[in-house]
Amino acid sequence: MASLKELRNKINVIESTRKVTEAMKLVAGVKLRKSEQKAVASREYARELNSMLAKIRREFIEVESELFNGRKDVKTVLLVVFASDRGLCGNFNYLVSKETMRLVEELYADGKNVRVMCVGNKILELLKKFSESFEKMELIADFYRSGDVYNNAKTLAEKIIAEFLSNIVDKVILVSTRYYSAMNHIVEPKEIIPLSCEPNNDKTETIFEPSVEKILLDLLPFNIAIQIYQAVLESIASEQSSRMTSMDNATRNADNLLSEFKVKYNRTRQAKITLELVEVISGAKAISNE
Repeated sequence: MASLKELRNKINVIESTRKVTEAMKLVAGVKLRKSEQKAVASREYARELNSMLAKIRREFIEVESELFNGRKDVKTVLLVVFASDRGLCGNFNYLVSKETMRLVEELYADGKNVRVMCVGNKILELLKKFSESFEKMELIADFYRSGDVYNNAKTLAEKIIAEFLSNIVDKVILVSTRYYSAMNHIVEPKEIIPLSCEPNNDKTETIFEPSVEKILLDLLPFNIAIQIYQAVLESIASEQSSRMTSMDNATRNADNLLSEFKVKYNRTRQAKITLELVEVISGAKAISNE
């Protein structure tokens, strides 16, 4: 049986840990509210922009843009994977890495080469053990730290487009977590290069001003940047949600441990008091019998 001192030390350690997890839960909750507002506010704009371009009836226009029409021979696929720079966020990073490896296996089975861009230090660490499966793995460092997420997304979009136009990659897929609620977020891959075509039953011809080439030349790269930006916002909200839930569970576990060790402490203390009383009474009885 543990001594009273050992039990007191364990109780103090658990109480200190509980204070940390409770504080982290509150901080994550505040960050979640802010990131959730941003993700939800821009979601409809990102969806409508992508849908507008995807529904253009391609049989009516002739545009020489591989960002729009894609390539017939797809050899190398780039996966841009969004996770976190920090841990203590439950299974958030693990789920992203699991979906990434599922995609990699699927692409290899289809005879494609795979390159990976990791946005987040933790996802890089998780994928390192599978690095032999990729043609190349690259870390986009300090993406979240500057605070200017949109400009970082724009810079990343320019880098991805440059690699595509240089024929280094032939297709680009975002792997990020879509935020639905504080308790629900799912990893959803999304192809951004080339632009996926959506069915359009509207027979109305689209009119472009000044020209279809000029508009698509501007809008296609802009749409890629917006889709990356939206993926980042969704990922940040999902990360904070996962961290808040994880820290809440850790706090509850600490409360259960505290309750358990306090019961043990009180029982041990009571047993020690009882033993001391027995010894005193036994000694007094022995003296009185003399």
